[in-house]
Amino acid sequence: MFNPESLKIIQTTDIVDFIPLLQELEFGDQFSLSMLKWCGIGQRDQSISFWQVYITKLATESIGVMGLYQLIDSPANVVWMGWFGLRPHFRRQGWGTKMIHKLKEYALSFQFQELWVFTNYDNLAAISFYENYGFIQLGEAADICPGKTHELSDIILKYTL
Repeated sequence: MFNPESLKIIQTTDIVDFIPLLQELEFGDQFSLSMLKWCGIGQRDQSISFWQVYITKLATESIGVMGLYQLIDSPANVVWMGWFGLRPHFRRQGWGTKMIHKLKEYALSFQFQELWVFTNYDNLAAISFYENYGFIQLGEAADICPGKTHELSDIILKYTL
């Protein structure tokens, strides 16, 4: 049963919190490497000037992850959403809605004015999810910000805070 008060959003660098997410979310090797670096294993990417990662939990169980990051050459008002994901068993229950609203609050609290995200051009579920929460498509990464995403065919969306 959906009870939004039972969701806890925390910052942690404890690798144990990330294990269920690493096992179930299909973000690929980039996600795994980023999470390991976030937890202090390996060297962080020097092109990132701001990085916040949040784990969402129900009781003690990690159910999702979300983050904010800013590249050193990004405009000061723009922050990127990083690794937004919810374990499959917890989807379509309202948890993603709570997470996206909280992430927008966090971005605003850090004085950012725009929240950008990229996703695969063929990930229609993600595109629809973001658009349902007010994001608008800017276009393909190849045109909007070449070299800033994993694939030039990625779609860039933005939300004005």
